[in-house]
Amino acid sequence: MTDKTADDNADDATRIAPRPANLPHTEPATPSPESGPAASLHQPAEETDATVVTAVKTSAPPPASIYASGQDAATIVSQTARTEPPAATSRTAGSARTLGFSVATPSAPLAVGSVIKDRFVIKEVIGCGGMGTVFRATDLRREEALDETPDVAIKVLNAEFREDPELFIALQRETKKTQQLAHPNIVTVYDFDRDGSNVFMVMEILDGQSLRQYIREHAPGGLPFKKAWPIIKGLALALAYAHKRNIIHSDFKPGNVFITTDGDVKVLDFGIACAATRTDATHDKTVFNARDLGALTPEYASLEMFENQPPDPRDDIYALGCVAYELLTGKHPFGKIAAPKACEVNLQAPAIPGLKRRHWNALQHALAFKKEQRTPSVNQFINEFEPRAKLPWILSGITALALLSAAGAYVYLYYNVDPLADKVIALTPEQELKVKDLLELAQIHYDVGFITAPSGSNALWAYRQALEIDPYNKPAKAGLEKIANLCEQQAEELFQQNNIAESLVKIEEGLEAVPKHDGLLALKKQILEVQGQN
Repeated sequence: MTDKTADDNADDATRIAPRPANLPHTEPATPSPESGPAASLHQPAEETDATVVTAVKTSAPPPASIYASGQDAATIVSQTARTEPPAATSRTAGSARTLGFSVATPSAPLAVGSVIKDRFVIKEVIGCGGMGTVFRATDLRREEALDETPDVAIKVLNAEFREDPELFIALQRETKKTQQLAHPNIVTVYDFDRDGSNVFMVMEILDGQSLRQYIREHAPGGLPFKKAWPIIKGLALALAYAHKRNIIHSDFKPGNVFITTDGDVKVLDFGIACAATRTDATHDKTVFNARDLGALTPEYASLEMFENQPPDPRDDIYALGCVAYELLTGKHPFGKIAAPKACEVNLQAPAIPGLKRRHWNALQHALAFKKEQRTPSVNQFINEFEPRAKLPWILSGITALALLSAAGAYVYLYYNVDPLADKVIALTPEQELKVKDLLELAQIHYDVGFITAPSGSNALWAYRQALEIDPYNKPAKAGLEKIANLCEQQAEELFQQNNIAESLVKIEEGLEAVPKHDGLLALKKQILEVQGQN
């Protein structure tokens, strides 16, 4: 991180409340305030966005103090006493001991110049908070490989996390899930490991600022819809991708969103995300779930999270609605009042001046207090909220044809092999996983209508990326064929409406997917013949 403003000092700091006195557990130290932006994990703010963790499932809602806490959007960790230990507790502790888990021999404090695992050289502290300290470090393996970007972000957990076997294993399991999330709008987590008593996560390092800081500095009164939508869309696509892999974020908020200096949107802290409940026996069963830690930020947590209901994608949708509203207005929709109290007094979010009725209805749908009334999926949120494409008033026929000809030439030059040829090549396990992720991403884009646009975030792009790794991948080829068929259908409809210019544009979009598509080429020939007769 290059940005180090002092006024972000407590953004997203995790607060840890001590266990009740009847529990044999070491009192955790008072968390230190965050001193700077925390790379890919935390971007602190003086009064906002710290996560509250109420540990352990209970039928009663959290204490009233968190409903109107003085800590704005703080993630608070309170470890409530269990009436009886979970069945896996003794096994967990035993496993931790087997792994050499010991608090009796703490490692030396980390400082600039320290080396972790004989691989990561600490360069500077870029943030510290309740969960841990984030460092910028140089990865010696990357440096040896002459990587242009050898630096990574390393989050070293605080003592109260690494000394508790249950918390340690829960976080390790959830980090493993996070590593499966290969998406351009989700921060990359490389590894979870320990060196002596130091437990740490390795992540990509980012330059920029948190969304909380971005709103405060650049949009205190909110952004126009046109500028806010690309950010909202990136957040929604990240959540949709995670939900498709049965992972719920559970602590989604402006402090867990990062805007890079290049303008990219990244969602952070899936490390405390929850795996959605599975009912089938064919999947791995995780003994510990981060939801058991009760991680939540009151201002952005759904009503069901306070009631300790099972994780649900609609938990994230409520938070997404809050964040979208905040982007558009600079303010929380319910004045930072938590959902239980807001629901109790039937609080309504103020209407947003200038926002179209369709967009306002979509936002209200996402902000419904009861999940039965809330937007059921992120894909539907996108469909309800995205701006409708407008056809240009007039498109000069000659100019359009010139542009289309140039685009067509590029397409034919781009494909020096037929992407629909049937061959098989050997892939490494990493390549296979990447292709699988890209195919899932392409389907998500297709489902929400991002077929050939926007640039760098659409189904055509994702299928092409998969084919760059495996040029003969059959699902990717089928995806391109599906896009071409859809474009042919849309082009035919436009042609029937006598919208020649737009029909030709749609044809060229389809030919980007499949340059030799018979239907598209035939329709294009027909249209050009009609134009020649006129």
